[in-house]
Amino acid sequence: MWTAEARDRYKDDGRRYPSDLTDSEWATLAPMMGVYRTLTADLREIVNACLYLEKAGCPWRFLPKEFGPWQTVRSWHDRFRADGVWADMAAVLTRAERARRGRDPEPATAIMDSQSVASGPQAGKRGVDGNKKVKGIKRHVLTCSLGFVLATSVTAANVHDTAAAAELLDRAAAEGWTPRRVKVDGIYSGARMAQAVAPHGIEVQVSTRERDVKGFKPLPVRWRIEGTFGTLTNRYHRLTRNLEQSTTAAEDAVSIANCHRLIRA
Repeated sequence: MWTAEARDRYKDDGRRYPSDLTDSEWATLAPMMGVYRTLTADLREIVNACLYLEKAGCPWRFLPKEFGPWQTVRSWHDRFRADGVWADMAAVLTRAERARRGRDPEPATAIMDSQSVASGPQAGKRGVDGNKKVKGIKRHVLTCSLGFVLATSVTAANVHDTAAAAELLDRAAAEGWTPRRVKVDGIYSGARMAQAVAPHGIEVQVSTRERDVKGFKPLPVRWRIEGTFGTLTNRYHRLTRNLEQSTTAAEDAVSIANCHRLIRA
């Protein structure tokens, strides 16, 4: 149901596409993109094109011509991925957004979970998640307590969740995140999980549903990562299925969507 607040937030503000950055949003991102210099390409338009692709999920050759030649956009898109720029910007934006909401910029609590996603017809790593009956990849994600992504690791769908936990926590540490506890579901147990958290000194807190509760009841804090998965796959069409040939590209797609979420938070 539309409310007055929602109508004001989503009203037409003159942008060509809803994914385009506003002047204030670009003013926030521009200093973090200051290391890049272009000869003829407009860096803001390149960023807008990357966000458009993420939201629309269209093939490269379907990219609107307002953004410039798709080959130019593709080369910059791949350069941003190689430099890890989206994850770096997201780390800065996450700390700023947490502070704006009155939270400690450095999250003490993290949430870990995975999402199995069907792959498209392209070549690339894939497997079958026998539990969810999905053939494709699995996105292993670590978020803060507000649901913003701290780290992502993509594997074939048949890889067990605990097998990716160590890589996920190592990547979070590389970005400067040092949570003291991580909330997980019952699958994250056993020696492999204990081995994954040991180098980081993280306490594992397993959240399970009460057996006598009927119907759906969200688990405190842990429900936020489910909301994150829902936002990624429902609002960013490139993430509805896995359309990337490499796991690195699939991880980068999550980082772009997360960065866009943060700049719009």
